[in-house]
Amino acid sequence: MKPAFRNAAIVYCSPAESTRHVAEVIRNTLKELDVQVEVLDMAKRGDSASVLSKIKAACEDICLFIGSPVYVNHALPRVTAFISELPESARAKAVPFVTWGGACSGVALWEMGKMLLEKGYQVAGAAKVMALHSMMWRFDKPIGEGRPNAEDDQMIRDMVTKVAKGEAKGIALSDLAYQPESAREEMEKSSLAMAKSHMPQRTVNEERCTQCNICADVCPVEAVAFSPYPEFGDHCISCFNCVRECPEDAIEADFSPLDARIRAKAKQFDEQPLSQIFL
Repeated sequence: MKPAFRNAAIVYCSPAESTRHVAEVIRNTLKELDVQVEVLDMAKRGDSASVLSKIKAACEDICLFIGSPVYVNHALPRVTAFISELPESARAKAVPFVTWGGACSGVALWEMGKMLLEKGYQVAGAAKVMALHSMMWRFDKPIGEGRPNAEDDQMIRDMVTKVAKGEAKGIALSDLAYQPESAREEMEKSSLAMAKSHMPQRTVNEERCTQCNICADVCPVEAVAFSPYPEFGDHCISCFNCVRECPEDAIEADFSPLDARIRAKAKQFDEQPLSQIFL
C-alpha cells in the first residue's frame, strides 16, 4: 500500500537515550514502509535549520514525529523551541511522543499537541512510553527498569504503521488532556527552573577531575564549561549526564533522597496505562 505521505522527519532530544530508542523504532518502521526519513537528534548538535528547511519544502507531504522526555511535567525547552520555529502548514501531519519515568507524565503531550495544532498541523497520533527513570540508575529496582520493552516497541510500530497508511484520522487536543483537571492545573504551573532547588547539587572533586571534557561532550544543551574545572550554566536541564558519564566519578551528587520522593509521587498519581498510543 502506498504510504499516506512520502516524507517524514523525526526530531527529538534524548539525554538518557530512552527517547532515542523510541525514535529509532519509528525510523525503522517508516523505512520498512518506504517513507523517506530525516532524523534530527537535538542532543547531538544537529543542524535544526536544515531540517526546518526540509520540513518547509515538503510541508504538503510530510509527517513530523517529535519527541521529548518528560522533565518536571513538561517537554524539554529545546523541543518546544523547535516546534515554535516550525513553518505553518494546513496539510502536514505531526505525531508528538514522550518518554517518562513512571512518576508522572505531566502535561508534555498536551502542550506539544497544542503547539502543533496552533501551527496548523494535523495531530495524527501521539504516544507516551514508559522508560527507566533517569534519576534512579543508581538505585535497586528503579522505576521503569527494562522499559521501553518489546511490547512498547510493538505499540509504537503499530501506531506508526496506521499513521503512515492513512488509517489514523487525527486526534483532538482533549484526547491528550488525560490528567485529572485539578492535577493538570498544578502541572502547568510547574517548571524546571522551580524544581532545580530541590534537585541534587553537584560538586566537582578537583583531585579526581582530569579535565577530559567528557561531561561537556555528553551535555545535551551545551551547559558545561571549563574554568579550569567544570562549571554548569543556568540553562542546564539537570539531566545529570555529567554525573553519570564522568569516568573519574569527579562530579559528585547525593541522589539518595530522591528514591523515596520519586516512588511516593508514582504511588500518588498511579498513572495508568504506563504506555499508551492515541489515534
